[in-house]
Amino acid sequence: MENSLPQKLRLGIENLKNEGLNLFAIMDIQRLPDQAVTLLTKFNLPVSDQTRIILIGNGGRALWESIPSSQWLQADPVDQHSSAAACRFAQQVLTPDNYQIVYPGETPVALQQFGTVAGWHTPSPLGIGINPQWGLWYAYRVAVITNDPLPEILQPAPPSPCGACAEKPCLSVCPAGALSATSTISMDICASYRLAPNSSCADRCRARLSCPVATEQRYTLDQIQYHYRLSLETLRHYFG
Repeated sequence: MENSLPQKLRLGIENLKNEGLNLFAIMDIQRLPDQAVTLLTKFNLPVSDQTRIILIGNGGRALWESIPSSQWLQADPVDQHSSAAACRFAQQVLTPDNYQIVYPGETPVALQQFGTVAGWHTPSPLGIGINPQWGLWYAYRVAVITNDPLPEILQPAPPSPCGACAEKPCLSVCPAGALSATSTISMDICASYRLAPNSSCADRCRARLSCPVATEQRYTLDQIQYHYRLSLETLRHYFG
């Protein structure tokens, strides 16, 4: 499909891949659920019926390996690297003053709903999406809104790996008992366990690590600990 795209867009996507941002989608805003659109319009963003959402992410270790060592001296090096790459993409591909980066930032956005529309994942017991190629080892990095008339780039919804997983080790391994085969994760239980002194889940998720899907894409331990230490700070803010 990429060979049929406009050259500027094709080159822009390739440049993002070279920066470790190997997941890319463009979707018509009218495909999104109403609540996802409401979140955007609530903050007076330039949204119209012609708006496109550009979703940029990473799967596996490529992004982590692409960040120069000098950037680790900065605050939030992953966000800084991703945002800078997205800005270069926008300057190369999009009309000036006709786009806005809405994530990362202060505007709440429905990233999982974006990802569902993009065809990136299906639900998992952990409350995050799962993908047959990447397993649980991928992330949303940047979301951009633009009114440029871009072609949609979407994937068919993937089959759920969880449906074919008979043992479901994530359910039994979770030391907090926060997971269930019939409901979504209990964030109160999860947060309480992770915030407890000497928690074994403070800097990693044992249930996530037990997932047998796409284990070859699993983040390095340094990468896992980096992201989970940041998420622990978020939990302290909301649950501490």
